Amino acid sequence: MKIISRIFLGLVALLALGLIFLKLQYGGGKLYPDVSTAPTVPADQVATLVSLEYPPGNVSVAADGRIFFAYHPFAQVKRFNTPSVYELVAGVPKPYPSAEFQSKYQGVFGMTVDSQNRLWAIEPSGLDHEKSRLIAFDLKTNTQVFEYWFPAKEAQFAQDLRVTSDGKTVILADTGLFKFTPPAIIVFDVEKKSFRKVLSSDPSMKPQDWMIRTAAGTHKLGFGLVTFSVGVDGIEISKDGQWLYYATMSHDIMYKLPMKALLDSQLSEADLAKQIQTIGKKPLSDGIAVDAQDNILITDVENGGIARMNAKGELTTLTKARQVIWADGIVMTPDGRALFTDSAIPSYIDQLARPPTVEKLKAGAPYKIYVFKP
Repeated sequence: MKIISRIFLGLVALLALGLIFLKLQYGGGKLYPDVSTAPTVPADQVATLVSLEYPPGNVSVAADGRIFFAYHPFAQVKRFNTPSVYELVAGVPKPYPSAEFQSKYQGVFGMTVDSQNRLWAIEPSGLDHEKSRLIAFDLKTNTQVFEYWFPAKEAQFAQDLRVTSDGKTVILADTGLFKFTPPAIIVFDVEKKSFRKVLSSDPSMKPQDWMIRTAAGTHKLGFGLVTFSVGVDGIEISKDGQWLYYATMSHDIMYKLPMKALLDSQLSEADLAKQIQTIGKKPLSDGIAVDAQDNILITDVENGGIARMNAKGELTTLTKARQVIWADGIVMTPDGRALFTDSAIPSYIDQLARPPTVEKLKAGAPYKIYVFKP
């Protein structure tokens, strides 16, 4: 019995040491200073575009004004036989491209419409699927026209994407899994169906030591053992196509990188990193977009709103609201409006990151996509 007791105590001690290591390595962080300003858009000018039964993730708009969105994969609404990708038609969500196609989705994160009028989407494998998939639909015919399955363990956490104006290259942001796996920018050649990962070791891609706070409190998992700490996430291409803007969620700086350098496959990793430029201080953020003047609109996760950064790196808060739990995806419409989603992540993700129950999700409804004129 004494031997069994010693073995048991030894196992408990090892477990305790392991938890302490996990806490010290992945559960730390400082509170981020508030960089917001007084909002320039009055609260009554931020309207609800649509109210939803489940939380939205990303939203995208075509050149002709058609609006598309997807339910956030964290909610895993497919468990309830619910469509997950929609087009908003006359204010009413309609399954896109059809109700029948919904069973073929595995969980859409990033969405974007390119200059060739194709809706692109990335479905990262993450923790639930074997492979990540990149797909595209022709918006004229509403049919799938592209599909690529990444090799296993590649692009596992790709969550945002943009397409070059010629439609030949897709740029993806792979956030990595907290601080456990490295983030990276993925450059995908549409014609060759090949890709390369860059800058995975660069500090601009990696989360800094910050704790994200929202109306639901400091966002941690594992009962405080793991800080919700995310790598490069929001990306956008400048209006003239010369720059890639990118924002790491748990990071205080907005960066830009010349597209010419990014697309040069002969350029070494070290030389590419030298091309990175700092724009300015940003809030802890998720999605980003650019307006007609090439200002960067940034979702301010901690303040439930949207900030704007000009070319000089100067930051102005456009909106902020306590009822917005997690400002997530953002896009500009052709007529100059900004649409953004509240994915409300902290309200339904529990400490063990288990899929939320339908009761938990319905308790937080309605979930919203907002619209305002910057």
